[in-house]
Amino acid sequence: MGDSCETWKDIQDRIALETSTFSYDRAGIGRSKSAAGSRTCRDLADELSQLLLSVNVEPPYILVGHSFGGLVARLYASLHPQLIAGIVLVDAAPEYKELAYEKALPKKLIARNREYYENPLLNGEKIDKVQSYKQVVEHSCLNDIPLSIITRGLPDIGEGEWPNQAILEIEQMLQHEFTRLSTSSRSRIAANSRHYIHHDEPEIVIEEILILLKGIDK
Repeated sequence: MGDSCETWKDIQDRIALETSTFSYDRAGIGRSKSAAGSRTCRDLADELSQLLLSVNVEPPYILVGHSFGGLVARLYASLHPQLIAGIVLVDAAPEYKELAYEKALPKKLIARNREYYENPLLNGEKIDKVQSYKQVVEHSCLNDIPLSIITRGLPDIGEGEWPNQAILEIEQMLQHEFTRLSTSSRSRIAANSRHYIHHDEPEIVIEEILILLKGIDK
């Protein structure tokens, strides 16, 4: 959330040696114009669909989504499964993660965490998380779409009393549950990475993309 496509440049340059690649900036990010009001994952998935049609990017697609981008990738794939050859989730955000965090948060942090979950104006893209999570859950089945799940192995470095190690353990548990989304799923831990796995250990992300790409070529 809030990152432009430039965050993927190194990985995109490597994958472009093997196949065609496409990245974009969501509304209000990078070089894209802002959109008015709050937004939901369904808005973003629909805009991605329109974009791919307008620039004539030929399917099938391997979707690669990091953090919040994983929610968009999952929803788009659920809405358009016939276009998808695989998905790579890179430390992807689990739905309702903020509520799960409350099990580990000290009381003084729960109110602030809940406000961030409920108020779209507190995140960089004005995403309505409550509605977005509902949309993702309503379209949660990926059937047999090949799914690769990469989860960070190191806690992020937070400020104050944020329980980084406990949050990591919750995230790892929730992301492991992604394996249930598809009958063709695999998961792995990027042992030396924090949240930005594609920066800390890009070779892992590249490897998982190439595995899915070989599956298309069979």
